[in-house]
Amino acid sequence: MEETAAAAPLEADNAPRTAAPAEGGEQEEKGLLPIGSTLSLGAVIALLSTTIVSVGMGRLAEVFSVPLSTVQWVSTAYLLAIAVAIPIAGWAMDRFGEKTLWQASLVVYLVGCVLAAVATSVGTLIGARVVQGIGGAMFEPIMLTMLARAAGPKRATTVLSMVQIPITLAPVFGPMVGGVLMDNLDWRSLFWFNIPLGLLCAVLAQRILPTDPPREERGVSRLDVRGLVLLPAALAGLLLGFSQLATGGGIGAPVVQISFGVGAVLLIAYLVHALKMRGVPLIDVRLFATGRFTASALGSFLFGASVYGMMFLLPLFFQQAGGFDAWTSGLLLAPQGVGTVLILPAVGRLVARFGPRAVVLAGMALAAVSTVAYTQLDPAKDTALLVIALLVRGVGLGTTLAPALSTGFASIAPENTGRASSALIASIQLGGSVGTALLAVVVQQQLTDRLGPSGASASAAKTPRLAGPLTEAFGSAFWWTLGICVAGAIVALFLPSAERGGTPAEA
Repeated sequence: MEETAAAAPLEADNAPRTAAPAEGGEQEEKGLLPIGSTLSLGAVIALLSTTIVSVGMGRLAEVFSVPLSTVQWVSTAYLLAIAVAIPIAGWAMDRFGEKTLWQASLVVYLVGCVLAAVATSVGTLIGARVVQGIGGAMFEPIMLTMLARAAGPKRATTVLSMVQIPITLAPVFGPMVGGVLMDNLDWRSLFWFNIPLGLLCAVLAQRILPTDPPREERGVSRLDVRGLVLLPAALAGLLLGFSQLATGGGIGAPVVQISFGVGAVLLIAYLVHALKMRGVPLIDVRLFATGRFTASALGSFLFGASVYGMMFLLPLFFQQAGGFDAWTSGLLLAPQGVGTVLILPAVGRLVARFGPRAVVLAGMALAAVSTVAYTQLDPAKDTALLVIALLVRGVGLGTTLAPALSTGFASIAPENTGRASSALIASIQLGGSVGTALLAVVVQQQLTDRLGPSGASASAAKTPRLAGPLTEAFGSAFWWTLGICVAGAIVALFLPSAERGGTPAEA
């Protein structure tokens, strides 16, 4: 499909949806920094909840006297709630305004944190995590929408790099924070931890975020009720199937087949509905008629799969195959986030000089090459080399998301910005969920093949006898993460070779 460049229309949609623009580029830049920082902090606390509880799963199983197959829903319920709530974000932003919705979502998220912290049963805890997920789902689409509208054509990639900071750093530092809390406090601290950060967000949002325009100035469409029934249920079914692959008996298990089957049927039904309806569907699949937007969404999906999937494997790898404790294992994940932070300030300049295609292609290739080390090296003997490789991997991934997102926004009409942000953030979240579930299945199968069912179950207790097979099992799983990066490099070939002004592609 012929490429159409359209960064400029982002600027045209800026006026009615944000506060009055500041006079002068320097003043505008200063205004964007506090807005971006406030929005990023909200996204960080929501994303921390996806990983901060990972180090406490064993403790939760002991406290509530339930098996791990039950307690794992403390994480799965949160991810499912986010996935089913994200598609509503586009309509909700049009209906209520970004600032109002952001503040309301923060209240819902904090209520979920309190309910989780005071939970007296695993069922209550899982329900509280659903409340958390519904609130946390709104933060990223709102952040992406507000920054995209405020960026303008010349600063889109640079400003959208802010989006990648919480997405990349939260899964890295979540296990570290969780390890510290679990070593010094109890499991409830995993949820109390977010309360002061959330209150700080509330104060900053009230003072810094621009006031929403009057309702009559917002193009509010009717809520797609049929889509609201079909799409979230479809995503929940598919994600439930992926989550059960690791614990439900594999692809042949009835719960897995039913979940995938129901999810697929509902997804097809939604696609038919979205293409036929005259109004605006919950997620407008017609946006994907533009080649650039499709490439942007696929790139975002693979980025999420690579980051979150790797963050699932790495703590297990360092703890089980390397013999490190929870705090040290979390600390060893930090280099990826450091690498990303180091490269982010230069991403805008790199894209301006070489174009999105070359930058994303090089970044994914660099991430793939650095992942090779994890397929070959022993974490106990080659720790320094693995740390360096993870730093390089962070640099590579740090160049990929912002160019992909800015390309997606440049390919759609300005009035579709809110709905496009929902689709792109959902792509990242779904990629993370699918990547995590896929790698869970792979590593569990590799452990079973090498150690047998009983040995795989006891693999958390590292012994010299298990060190070799464990390293080999995780090494095989890391080849899948490398493959995800290779797929991302292939998708990069469909991004534009340069940033050019123009008109948006017709959706």
